[in-house]
Amino acid sequence: MAVTEVELSFDELTKAQTYLQQLGLYDGEVDGIYGKLSEAAFVQFANALSIDTILDANSQTITNNLLQIPAVVKFLLELVGDSDRLAQKFTNSQRIFVNMGQADSNHLGFLDRGVNGCVAGSMQDLPNRSFAPSPLVNHIPTYPDRLASLPDGVNVISYGEIAMLANSQVRVRFLPYPAIGAIPNIENIGLEFLHESIQEACICVGSVVNGQMLCRWIGRNPLSNVQFWSSTKILPLLYTICKANQAEPSQPINLCAISDPNGKQPTRSFSEMAERICNYDESDGMTSNALAAMFKQFATPLELQDWLKGITGNQNLSFQGRYGEKPYIEMPILLDSTGRDFVDPSNEPHSGDNLISAYDLTRIVSQIAWHRHIAPTNRLPAAQWHSISNLIIAMGQDTARYVDAAIAALGLQYFIGDPVVISKMGFGYSDQRKCSELTYAACIQFVDRLATSHDHNVPKLRSVNMTLRAVLDLKNPDREALELDSRMAATVAEILRRIVTEELI
Repeated sequence: MAVTEVELSFDELTKAQTYLQQLGLYDGEVDGIYGKLSEAAFVQFANALSIDTILDANSQTITNNLLQIPAVVKFLLELVGDSDRLAQKFTNSQRIFVNMGQADSNHLGFLDRGVNGCVAGSMQDLPNRSFAPSPLVNHIPTYPDRLASLPDGVNVISYGEIAMLANSQVRVRFLPYPAIGAIPNIENIGLEFLHESIQEACICVGSVVNGQMLCRWIGRNPLSNVQFWSSTKILPLLYTICKANQAEPSQPINLCAISDPNGKQPTRSFSEMAERICNYDESDGMTSNALAAMFKQFATPLELQDWLKGITGNQNLSFQGRYGEKPYIEMPILLDSTGRDFVDPSNEPHSGDNLISAYDLTRIVSQIAWHRHIAPTNRLPAAQWHSISNLIIAMGQDTARYVDAAIAALGLQYFIGDPVVISKMGFGYSDQRKCSELTYAACIQFVDRLATSHDHNVPKLRSVNMTLRAVLDLKNPDREALELDSRMAATVAEILRRIVTEELI
């Protein structure tokens, strides 16, 4: 990092040098001059930022003071963007987790963390595993309201119809949201920074113009039909919502329940089962895989597949398989709030492949998150916001906490307002392909308080949907799992960094 590239004022740099000196990272004079000692101190500080940094109270206070200086955080974003710093940071964190008995290849440091964390001693295989609850856990109930609201154009702004990429003369244009069944233009320039292990990616960035969400699509092999593992479990849940809302439009899905006509399983709420699919609470014999297979039974394999094709326009996808287990209830019945049966199952078992594209999942996630801000004709057929909101709450409880880690690693916690993170991870070892694969589909939305518009600071709405699929073949599944988890965490952090710096729009 060249000395001339720092954009801290004399007062800001003096204050930062004082704090860095108090942390034992800066040995020079507090003189407001950015030299090699200041650079080394900032680099050490940037490298130390982590989701699990354990500091004494005084050091934590000093760190918090540093991270509340906007110019310091902007500078740190530039620093961590150099070379492959983020990948090294998350790799080192994963190694520490393993060495401390906090993680192994079956209980990864980021993918399996869980929204509620883990209390020490609660996991028999890893008695030292101890993670605090997600910093976002108390925000989850507010996600639907936040996604339903729009920036007012004064206190919070959006990109507009045309925006310019940072540090370039490249202008990008946001286009209307694609019609149902139409595949949008997905640009293939802009994701060159992704590591080669990220074999498929599709990113959709939103901008609010005249009350509508316009969008820009970017991809790497976005239309390749491959296995996305458990990330696809949101699809049978969403299909069930659409089918229920078609039958009774005014009936919120959170008032509905799933019944077993054979009486083998107790009647449980849709909400509980949807949340268990995402948070992997597998008590009482309810596994995420068995529950997802159960929701597929509300359609024939062909009906569910054609429903997905009709929405995304991808006519080459295949979506007829299960999730490796028998349905929790073979013939589930959906009951409304009065206990009346209003959605019946199919008796045709699902078998075959689940091969879809990164675009398909990004398209579906964007339709969930942006339902209130796209034309009614482009929304998910028959789906009502009162029921989509229930799925949003469930997806907020995904076990993968990549965005939590990214916010901490980038030092953004004081500048992320009204956060929304809904996602669904997937992971597996393919016996057919002899490699490990990790997938992540998400919507990340927040008010960016670091944003700058012209000559004054105005918070800016950032809303981005993404699907990523990472693949590693190291002839060692345990090593592959740990490295994939670190790589995905670093990738999500780098995407978030570029969104905030507007290198990626």
